Amino acid sequence: MGFVKDVAKDIATGVVVGLIIGDEEYQFPIDMVAIPAFQMHMLQGTPSMQVYIKAGETLVPTGGNVADMNENMEIEAPGVSEKPKKKRKRSKWNSYVKKKANHIKFKSGKMKGRLDLKKMAKEFAKKEGKKAVKKLKR
Repeated sequence: MGFVKDVAKDIATGVVVGLIIGDEEYQFPIDMVAIPAFQMHMLQGTPSMQVYIKAGETLVPTGGNVADMNENMEIEAPGVSEKPKKKRKRSKWNSYVKKKANHIKFKSGKMKGRLDLKKMAKEFAKKEGKKAVKKLKR
């Protein structure tokens, strides 16, 4: 008999407090805090987990299977628009370094095979002029 009273009390608490069962889409009208269902009796205590739900978020039923989620998600996020990122123009130095013909590599030592950027910068200064090198140093 005590179990029945507890269940009835839990149901009454859910109705009074606002128990929301995710059987259908539900849009939260106000900010809310959700706790695990098995800890509903701890409304006065501290549950193991709390989730803050902002007003306007939508509860979508999954049928117990997260794979169903894509079928049920017909709601678009408000105000989300994808802007294509503009590619920046390469600097003269970046264009110079990209060309294989301009590569100068270390011939020996622990840096063997890597680009010798110091020598490349000197060659770049000869080709492009001193002003281009000063811009690089900024």
